[in-house]
Amino acid sequence: MIALLALMVVMLSALTAGLDEESTSAVRALPGDTVITQSGADGAASSLTDSRVDTSAIDQIRLGDGDATVLGVANTRITADGRAAAAAAFGFSDVDQVTVDSETAESLGVSAGSEVVIGTETLRVDAVGDTGKYAHTPVVQMPYSTWVSATGRDAASAVLTADSSAPAGMTATAHGDAVSLVPGYKSEHSSLLLIQGLLLAISAIVVCGFFAVWTGQRVRSLAVVRAMGAGRNYLMRDGLGQAAVVLFAGLIAGGAVGAIGAWVASGTVPIAFDAGSMVALLAGMAVLGLAGAAISLRPLVKVDPLTALNR
Repeated sequence: MIALLALMVVMLSALTAGLDEESTSAVRALPGDTVITQSGADGAASSLTDSRVDTSAIDQIRLGDGDATVLGVANTRITADGRAAAAAAFGFSDVDQVTVDSETAESLGVSAGSEVVIGTETLRVDAVGDTGKYAHTPVVQMPYSTWVSATGRDAASAVLTADSSAPAGMTATAHGDAVSLVPGYKSEHSSLLLIQGLLLAISAIVVCGFFAVWTGQRVRSLAVVRAMGAGRNYLMRDGLGQAAVVLFAGLIAGGAVGAIGAWVASGTVPIAFDAGSMVALLAGMAVLGLAGAAISLRPLVKVDPLTALNR
C-alpha cells in the first residue's frame, strides 16, 4: 500500500511538472526582470493574450528603460503544404528572424528555408528550434513588425523591462511571477497541487491505519517483552524503527517504479522530471508516515503485561 501511494505521488508529480512546462516554458524564458501588461477592471494584470499595451504606454516605459523589449502574443495557425497546426505567435522587437519550434516543424514537414503561412502572412522559416510552449501551444517567434501584420493586432501585449515601475493603467509583474499571466495556469496548477496535497493526507491516514492494525496484532508478543523487563521507551524505539524500515522500503520501491512508469508514459502524456519536487514529496510522505506511526504505536507505552498475557 505504501509503495502504491508513493508510485501515485511520483507519477502525479511528474505529470504536474510536465503540464507546467507545457503551459509556461515560453514565458519562463522571456528576457527582462519585469513584465508590464494592461491592468484589468479589478486592477490585476491581464493575461498576455488579453493585454493591450498601446504606443503611448510603450513610450512611457522606454523613458525609464531604453532597452525595453516590446512583446506581442496571439493565438494563430501555421500552415504549410495543406497541413495546419495551432501556434502561439510571439513577436519581439529585438528579434529579426522567424523561428518555428521543432514539434510543429516536424508535424508540418518544414525546415529552415521553407515557406509557411502564419496568420495572414506568408513567411520564410529562418530557423527551427526550441521556442517553448504557451498555454499548451507551441510557440513561433518572429519580429514584432511581422507579428503585427500576421495577426492583425494593433497593440502590443506586454513590455519586458528591467524597470519595475508601470505607467497608469498598466501593472508590473516580476519575472518570477510571470507564469500567472498565462491563461488558465493558476486554476490548472492549483488543482494539481490540491490533488497532491490530498494524496499526501490520504497517505498519512492509510499509513497510520496500517501501523495501528500492525501494532494491535503484536500486543501479546510485546506484552511478553514487557514482562521480561523491556522499558516503554525501548518498545517505542523498536516499533518506530520497524515502522521506518517498512515505510522507507515502500517509498523507495514505489518511487522507483513510479519514476519508471512516468518515463514510459512520457511518450503519450506531458511528463517532466523534477528530482527536487519528487524527493520533497517522498520526504513529506516519510514525515507524515512516521508521525502517523508514532500515533498508532501509542498503545505500546500503555501495554499491561499481565492483562495482555491473560488474554
